[in-house]
Amino acid sequence: MASRILFCSPEVAPYAKTGGLADVAAALPGALKKRGYDVRIFMPLYRCVGDQTMDLEPVGQEAPGGDSIPVGARDFHVHFLQTATEEGVPVYFLEKDEFFDRSHLYGSPRRGDYEDNPERFIVFCRAIEPLCHRLNWFPQVLHLHDWQAALTSAYRRFPQSPDSPLAGAATVLTIHNLGYQGLFPAARFPLTGLPPQLFSPSGMEFWGRCNFLKAGLVYSDFLTTVSPSYSLQIQQSQWGHGLEGVLQQRAGRLRGILNGVDTKVWDPETDPLIPCNYTVEKMSGKRRCKESLMRELGWPEKQAARQPLLGMIGRLADQKGFDLLREILPRLMKRPLFLAILGTGDAATEKSLREAAEQYPDRLRALLRFDERLAHTIEAASDIFLMPSRYEPCGLNQMYSLRYGTIPLVHATGGLEDSIVDVSREPDKGFGVKFRQYTGESFLQAVETALELHAHEESWKRIRERAMLQDVSWARAARSYEEVYEEAVEKRDKD
Repeated sequence: MASRILFCSPEVAPYAKTGGLADVAAALPGALKKRGYDVRIFMPLYRCVGDQTMDLEPVGQEAPGGDSIPVGARDFHVHFLQTATEEGVPVYFLEKDEFFDRSHLYGSPRRGDYEDNPERFIVFCRAIEPLCHRLNWFPQVLHLHDWQAALTSAYRRFPQSPDSPLAGAATVLTIHNLGYQGLFPAARFPLTGLPPQLFSPSGMEFWGRCNFLKAGLVYSDFLTTVSPSYSLQIQQSQWGHGLEGVLQQRAGRLRGILNGVDTKVWDPETDPLIPCNYTVEKMSGKRRCKESLMRELGWPEKQAARQPLLGMIGRLADQKGFDLLREILPRLMKRPLFLAILGTGDAATEKSLREAAEQYPDRLRALLRFDERLAHTIEAASDIFLMPSRYEPCGLNQMYSLRYGTIPLVHATGGLEDSIVDVSREPDKGFGVKFRQYTGESFLQAVETALELHAHEESWKRIRERAMLQDVSWARAARSYEEVYEEAVEKRDKD
């Protein structure tokens, strides 16, 4: 049995977060620890980590000047610090201010990705071995996340020293979003220190460029994605971002495992961020949450009981379905409903939502900011949650919505397809509404269906109860990852 697992992730909540990856890398280790694993986490020490109030201690006995990491012809000296999560999972940080003491994790919103991202994450991947030496602890499985950690698979497969203590570890790479690959000019490949023959079509080369994620796809012992449907979609040209051929070749080592949610953070019974707590047995608190949000947004509370409140939270981009929303908005605003949208993103999308909110002040609020309290409150207060994403590897908000008795309305893609059962197709089992054609008309028809369902109070209560009773915890997913770890160890290097 593989009992020692090291998570290598570029971000982990609450220390650093840009998206759902951070939530996965925080919650899954805790679920595995409860199942008896010696699981630990490794991530960069970004500026935002240092800004948080926590005690960080050095890892082991440090050599003068720290550990030396080669990148091309240069050596970079790094340090390791540590803390632990609330569940007691050790977290190790790679300290290198030259690379990680910055305002943003991967790049500037105005200037784009950092020019030295190859060096930054080569150092991150190569630092795993000296960290393990410092700890005198060596994992049986390296669980890598996205392109920033993917190069580790190549270093493990082609170690500089034949007696590397990581040579016996199996590697599992989780693809959170195939659209982000770590693509760099071919001239940057020598920085990796890997054998020159790896820069080939069968290795890391990708249309004349160096592809860090591809290294992980090719050299990892096992691959996972964050939902079963997404694992199938990315093997098709429409969603494969040019890597569908590689994924088809590795299909026997590719598995989709639906994410869970942190039920300590997202629980309407105990959530400190919502106006009133509630349970599936006692739902009056949800009504009060809706009334409170209506009041906060300047809408008449007396209409809370009669007209549904629709919520939408996320990155404001067309990938999340905002192109469809813009298309149907004039007709949507003629319906008896309220719509609250929270998020930031594309400047053009923000501008269009700001203008729409001014045009429909009695129906629409565009809250163009990040606000954790408001995110929880919208989930608790809403009757229906909109997720019309063009594609969605997994998605988390639809699962938060289930916990809070807010019925998800989703495009049937990726994790949205896997996590929601459509009431229209399974009236006695369904707990959400789906549309299958990515068109404005199909989206609008799904909204009409949801509004019609909401109008029938007793049947809506039954749908809501089924939603709240769904198991969206990480315990379910952790059992599936156990199987992957065992299979990865068994099949290590047997391609």
